[in-house]
Amino acid sequence: MDKNKNIAKEVLVGIGGKENIKSVFHCATRLRFQINDFTKVDQEQLKKIDGVLGIKKVGSSFQIIIGPNVNIVYDNLCELAELSKETEINENLDQGLTEKKKFSVKNGFSNILTYIMNSMAPIIPVLIGVSIWKTVGVLFGPTMLNMISEKSDFYIMCSFLFSALFYFLPVFIGYTAAKQMKVDPVWGMFLGSLIIVPEFVKLVGTTQDFAVFGIPAPVANYSQQFLPVLIGVWILKYVLKGLNKVIPTVVSSLFVPILTVAIMTVIMFVVSAPIGSYIGQIFSAAFMYLGSAAPPIRIISMVILAGLIPLMILFGVHVAIYVAALAAGAAMGYEAFFFLCMVVASFSLYGMSFGAMFRFKKNKGVATGAFISGFFAGITEPSLYGVTLKSKSSIAVAIFSSAVGGLLAGIFSLKCSLLASVSILSLLPFFTVDTTSNLVFGLISTAVVFIIAALGVIFFAKYEDA
Repeated sequence: MDKNKNIAKEVLVGIGGKENIKSVFHCATRLRFQINDFTKVDQEQLKKIDGVLGIKKVGSSFQIIIGPNVNIVYDNLCELAELSKETEINENLDQGLTEKKKFSVKNGFSNILTYIMNSMAPIIPVLIGVSIWKTVGVLFGPTMLNMISEKSDFYIMCSFLFSALFYFLPVFIGYTAAKQMKVDPVWGMFLGSLIIVPEFVKLVGTTQDFAVFGIPAPVANYSQQFLPVLIGVWILKYVLKGLNKVIPTVVSSLFVPILTVAIMTVIMFVVSAPIGSYIGQIFSAAFMYLGSAAPPIRIISMVILAGLIPLMILFGVHVAIYVAALAAGAAMGYEAFFFLCMVVASFSLYGMSFGAMFRFKKNKGVATGAFISGFFAGITEPSLYGVTLKSKSSIAVAIFSSAVGGLLAGIFSLKCSLLASVSILSLLPFFTVDTTSNLVFGLISTAVVFIIAALGVIFFAKYEDA
């Protein structure tokens, strides 16, 4: 049976049959039901259907999230249930129907996490695709198997496929974040493009500051970062709302865009874009100081730092510590604090992807691609975005397993070489520093972290739509 028809058939059974359907519509991604009797809806069974990404009750509407193939499933459902088809509706019709929750730290964190997850989710399939091709280039390239030259067209192609997504990541995130905030996606894409415009990037290394309407802003390369755009789009929503409220309708089409561009340009360059750097500098100063402290304090610091690494990578605040650690380790030829935390945190993410290969029911391909690109090429992003950032429980697994790695690295007083990325193929040179015991305990530490993370995903992480 056709997959979409099978989804429709199973949905019809789970919803309580055609007699339980008052009416059904669909939007861009969801089936939207008006139900006669909610007690007849088998929500657990609906969640288990291969092809159903989630369910949600919004006001009097019961929604089943299908994805871009929803129109095909809808047609099959109407045919099976002998229902008349309705025109696709606007997804924004749900705005304001959800129950307003009382503000709390827990709800605030949950809303932020949902915003980030939903903004990243549409990008994950492309992320897996380009990461696998990047992995192929790395494996067969001069740094690994040395079967192809770094000047070959194939090697160059594998690299620029990856760069096509990651250099322009702010633009992609601008689009998806704007859809989350119910803002015209073109505005989100503009904010993403703004901070990586070539004229601005060319200033990197030539000057420290750049005046934005007379206000000094730091000059940096913000490609591959998404935190600035997430913050910017969130602020944009309220800027547009405020301007549309105070500017007369007769002139709003002219003055709202003009003022929005001016206000958001200042916010992006002065506030949103540099915020990761500012936070990173604070973390860098604190952790690099603690890294040179006596063993008990140093070990505790490594536990905390390693546990925070996944979140720091997520928000781009690890760069400042990386630079400081690189400068400190260059003189000695090895580093014994930050890079160790990075390697155990990386293998925590790879372990989670390995566990997700057994845990995921619908997205095994995502988990497999994330594991391959990380384990063999040291590309952490697919594991971070495609597996770790899927639920609060999976984030907890990443933090715990990474922290265990920090503890082991501190107890064994490990040292490491200064590598840009870490994979199974680069572990030997990474830990081949000083003594044989450093190599042995280094491999043991990463193996333990990998196993803990994999088991954590299999037995403890909860995924609703995986």
